[in-house]
Amino acid sequence: MSSLIDLIFFSEKRKNLLVQLDNGPMDIDEIKETLNVKACAIMPQIKKLKDMDLIEQSEDIYQLSDIGAVIVEKMIPLTSLINVFDGNKDYWSKHDRSPIPTNLIKKIDMLGRCHLDEPDLDHLFEFPEFLRDRLSSSKTIKSFYSYFCPDCPSIQAACAKNGAEVHLILDERVYNRLKNDFEDEYNVLLENKVSLYIYSGKIRPSSFMIADNFVMLKLFGKEGEFDNNKIISYTPSAVEWGNELAQYYIDRSTKIN
Repeated sequence: MSSLIDLIFFSEKRKNLLVQLDNGPMDIDEIKETLNVKACAIMPQIKKLKDMDLIEQSEDIYQLSDIGAVIVEKMIPLTSLINVFDGNKDYWSKHDRSPIPTNLIKKIDMLGRCHLDEPDLDHLFEFPEFLRDRLSSSKTIKSFYSYFCPDCPSIQAACAKNGAEVHLILDERVYNRLKNDFEDEYNVLLENKVSLYIYSGKIRPSSFMIADNFVMLKLFGKEGEFDNNKIISYTPSAVEWGNELAQYYIDRSTKIN
């Protein structure tokens, strides 16, 4: 078994070839173009996979064997799970994951390849500039904040003005501060028909934002400490996962308007 695992996971070329063949048979030219490799680089990998009976060759066409198809079906979720943690292991291990419900922990592979955003001191509380275009083009936005974000009211209101359906879930203390100390910003949200919710639960993430084309998630440290690093993913499956997370908190919140 270990030799099979080594064969698949110790070579990106072999792993990627198996994933691509899961979409259907391919000839060598299609393989070279899809994987962006030369024949001399991929042919030895093809031979190894053929020798293990994971792929079959009929003339110049390659396809998964029946065994290969079963293995790839099980391999793809594992590969997605590895992508979630690859390069971000310290973030996941040092932050409190309890605000993520169990059913979504079990599906965390849906996040796919994640990017860890670590803002510098000059931009700690600013919305990431590289996400603004993605945000402005979104038709639905769902956000959660356990802390007061200075940019939050204007960003949410601007999206609503652009025609987006905006849902904003706030920790009860954050909501009260917004309503009592930032009356103008609060009224802007109401005027632009932003759906406001109060969340009173004790277990909560630091913040998240789910748009049409990205998920941004920020967790507290394991001792409850705050930091501004955040996980971002852009895959459609990540957005689906994020919408389930948002709905989980909407269902446990009180709607204000």
